[in-house]
Amino acid sequence: MEGLRSTPLRSTRYALAGLTALAVALGALAPGAGDPRAAAVEGAGATEGPPQDGATTTAGASPSPGEVRPRITPAAAPLRPVTAAPVPDRGAVSGQISDELASTWLGGTNRRAVAIRDALTGEPLGDRYSSRLVTPASTTKLLAAAAVVTGLEGDHTFTTRVVAGADPGEVVLVAGGDMLLADGDGDPEAVAGHAGIADLAAQTAASLGSEQGSGEAPEGPVRVSLDLTYVEGPHAIPTWIDRWLDEGYAGRIVQIGRSVDRARPFNPSPRAPEQQVARVFREALAEEGVDVEGAGDDDARAAEVQVADDARELAAVESAAARDVLALALATSDNAMVEQLARQAAVADGEAADQESVTAWIRRTMVEDYGLDMTGVRITDASGLSDGTLIPVAAVADVLVAGADGSHPRLQEVLAAGGLPIAGYTGTLATRFHLDVHDPAVGNARAKTGTLPGVSSLAGTVVTRDGRLLVYALTADDIDQGAAAIEAASVLDEVVADLARCGC
Repeated sequence: MEGLRSTPLRSTRYALAGLTALAVALGALAPGAGDPRAAAVEGAGATEGPPQDGATTTAGASPSPGEVRPRITPAAAPLRPVTAAPVPDRGAVSGQISDELASTWLGGTNRRAVAIRDALTGEPLGDRYSSRLVTPASTTKLLAAAAVVTGLEGDHTFTTRVVAGADPGEVVLVAGGDMLLADGDGDPEAVAGHAGIADLAAQTAASLGSEQGSGEAPEGPVRVSLDLTYVEGPHAIPTWIDRWLDEGYAGRIVQIGRSVDRARPFNPSPRAPEQQVARVFREALAEEGVDVEGAGDDDARAAEVQVADDARELAAVESAAARDVLALALATSDNAMVEQLARQAAVADGEAADQESVTAWIRRTMVEDYGLDMTGVRITDASGLSDGTLIPVAAVADVLVAGADGSHPRLQEVLAAGGLPIAGYTGTLATRFHLDVHDPAVGNARAKTGTLPGVSSLAGTVVTRDGRLLVYALTADDIDQGAAAIEAASVLDEVVADLARCGC
């Protein structure tokens, strides 16, 4: 299939007309048509940015288990440690990817930024404009994640509590940073839905029942309130545009929320996610036999209060480990989750929760903890969704090296936990790498994607044919609008596939 390789000619790599364009955009090819490798990721939803103007998108269903039959090519030889493989030759690596980087689908020639590193030594192997400031889109999340792990221990969990309120008959749901609560019972094997609202209700009902003989139990209906003072901040980053929230490309940033209320394209989050938690909690508490004010009334609103430090605890549930929550946020490119975690980590490190303080903290952490040169770098938000962020691909690559070479084990844990989706299988890469020419990277490469109008980015790791682990960061931020976005993404996928097939 070498005829599909990119050339300076503007030939179409995908059939972009009619129903075929729709199938490509969704990654929902019919059984038997090629190799549908998309695998469902827990809570998956590619929410990193709005589509290119003119690109076809829709909210399609995931393939059924019968349609998803991953095909993994057996290894030709026993796997060896990547340290045993030779470091590729710099000139050979550059030559391997030169044809793809010449593709006109990538836009202006001086806006195609490339940084390729040996993952274990950090040695540059194929840089082009790597120090130029470019718009990174959602690969910004890699820097945010690298900062988050310095402020939050990997084993840290987020506690959601219910306490007795100051007024008789009042119980208060206290936010603690978990925006992935299940409506029913929690699932200890899950990340999204690890803790359950029904579990909180059952514990609360048991606590109230045990207080009947002590005189502390309420005599009339129980009233549910909310304490949202934990890491307070706005629902949206001020530099986001309304369209992204309205169309589900970004969710509302909350410190208590339901997993099912996470935003997805064309399925926005509720305007008041915290109130939805209170509503479900009221209903669950009523099912436990408690007389609850407002139960069954979808329009009832919980009052917002601040509880005393010594308020009597009635119930508590714990989220999944922070490393797994962050890995899920990266894998699905969930803008709200990344912003929420960055706020929490910044506050835990002694900073304020406002946008400017959080982004300044990320930038400073890159310098102080990772030794990056951040001269001229601008970080507008933690998610990469706002205009104005400018980061060289060299910095993105250096962060990935830090997550691969053992020098920053907390970041390494997050990336190993699924923070970098697998090419052709998971997260935002489930519908990528599906042409035959991409095959060497399928199941091999891992990457964080980045997409904004006029921007396509890809940054992650790949193992060469010789068995050496490489890091790459690729950004083209001057591509045409519309269908060119699909083509540009395919070119970047082929660059990674060429690194995978490299015997350099």
